[in-house]
Amino acid sequence: MPIFVTGGTGFLGKQLIKELNCLDEDVHLLVRKINNLKEIDNKRLKIFPGDVTNIRTIREAIKGCKMVFHMASLVKAWVRDPAEFYRVNVEGLKNVMECALEEGVTKFIYTSSFMAIGPSNGKINTEETQHDPDHLHNHYERTKYIADLLTAEYLNKGLPVITVYPCVIYGPGEITEGNLIVRIILDFLGRKIPGILGDGSKLWNYAFITDVVKGHLLAMEKGKVGQKYILGGENVSMENFFKFLEALSGVKAPKRHIPFWIAKMSARCDELIARVSKKTPKHTPSTIEIYKHDWAFSSEKAEQELGYTHIPLKEGLDRTLDWIYKTPGYKPHKD
Repeated sequence: MPIFVTGGTGFLGKQLIKELNCLDEDVHLLVRKINNLKEIDNKRLKIFPGDVTNIRTIREAIKGCKMVFHMASLVKAWVRDPAEFYRVNVEGLKNVMECALEEGVTKFIYTSSFMAIGPSNGKINTEETQHDPDHLHNHYERTKYIADLLTAEYLNKGLPVITVYPCVIYGPGEITEGNLIVRIILDFLGRKIPGILGDGSKLWNYAFITDVVKGHLLAMEKGKVGQKYILGGENVSMENFFKFLEALSGVKAPKRHIPFWIAKMSARCDELIARVSKKTPKHTPSTIEIYKHDWAFSSEKAEQELGYTHIPLKEGLDRTLDWIYKTPGYKPHKD
């Protein structure tokens, strides 16, 4: 029985498609842009041109499928029309869930985000943590939070939803908005990081790409309907993240610390320029707000119920650096 997949051309999606191919699973893939199919093996793949915002194309693509991986999401810090976040992340999810209900799927794996759970601020978040709806920092975080509420509604309608929450995904793969860490590493190697935001103590949870992919497959195999699973890794401060990179690469970590208020002023300028130039700003004021918080999480539930495992951040960064060095076109920075 084929598996219906959305978001299969993204950083995470392409890796999942490869694993499904290795398992000899037939896949119905909804694709918005056909030219995004590079590096995807079409061995057991049936391509359906369409979009999660177009319910007619979803109905056609999901026919005959009893399993769904819904990974499609607008993962950006900024777009010119903020309503696009709602159309994709909320209405798009609703469209896919509606079609899945009509088709009578037996498992619906929804890829949410650690941001839907919210910042941890001095504690370790779990699946039971409730996000404060009065403290949502940007359109991405807000729409992923709203989407979580929507899955509960469809669970009550009988849709067998299982939600997974990847933390900050990193590792080898296409450099997209979803692969932010590789872009940061490339800037680090090129000595383009001006400094560390704040005092560098804020914690982030880093999850290696292959671990997150395996977590999705484990959710399909062992996940319980109605349950939520965090797919994370190590909780590491920004200061220590750069120290790991320094130890592994030999490139000196930035010593300067940039106050949040200065970063926010700079981000406001970036955003104003973006509105005129139509280029994506490197930072926005809402992005800087996110960096003012801890985002620490526990994957204990996924480990106990699914058998999920994750590698240490230092090992994952070492593998990522090795991949970067071997990537055609990469040129080491010269002092």
